[in-house]
Amino acid sequence: MSIRYLREILTGSRNIVCLQGRASWSKQGNDFYRKDFIYDTEMKYGLSPDEIFSTTFYHNRPAKFFEFYREEMLKKRGEPGPVNYILKEMEDDGRLSAIVTRGYFNASKRAGCKNVIQLHGDIDRNTCPRCGKVFSAEYILEHKPIPKCDVCETMIHPGVVLSGEMLDSAVMTRAAEAISCADVLLVIGCNLSSRLGSMARYFNGDKIALVNVEEHYTDRKADCVCIGDSIENILREAYPAKKEQN
Repeated sequence: MSIRYLREILTGSRNIVCLQGRASWSKQGNDFYRKDFIYDTEMKYGLSPDEIFSTTFYHNRPAKFFEFYREEMLKKRGEPGPVNYILKEMEDDGRLSAIVTRGYFNASKRAGCKNVIQLHGDIDRNTCPRCGKVFSAEYILEHKPIPKCDVCETMIHPGVVLSGEMLDSAVMTRAAEAISCADVLLVIGCNLSSRLGSMARYFNGDKIALVNVEEHYTDRKADCVCIGDSIENILREAYPAKKEQN
């Protein structure tokens, strides 16, 4: 683990793209990513999260689907964590150009990051499939049991991609273009064989820096690898706050 080398990479670039993976969300207070969330969901709803969070369940049992969406996702979305604010500092300093993530709880956006590409959608952009009007998470929370568009009365589609649906090709293209133009690819909270980490195939830049909580055989593909219990601590040491830099 070379914190010094990671610092050189991060402070020497003006075009970093970050692939922000699941392990970096551990301090956001989001129940959705707890290890026992699947067990708790099955005990409460009699079904796994994957079964509920599918296009089939959404269409066939919408009231139960939106109960799960409200209670287990919207109400338990958590708050931005330290990693999100470090990325915000990097963006403010003109080093970080984009964040690409499979998460849809908007932690980095709520921390103030401006260019966040969420491959699997956004819980604050629930949409009417007929007229295209966008509704906030608050609207979904307030309109029970089945939220409908206040313009055309169509059942609203959640702002995230459900199992059985295709990812938005325009969003994927945007992510691939950002990665391909980056000088440095910062991969945090996932390995390079994961669905998110595999997007490193679009990278044409100079250095891949990887920060994660556990080792993986694909780590050898990165130029700099830092493994430790706390992604936050590694990033903060490699990218100290401005008052610490002076």
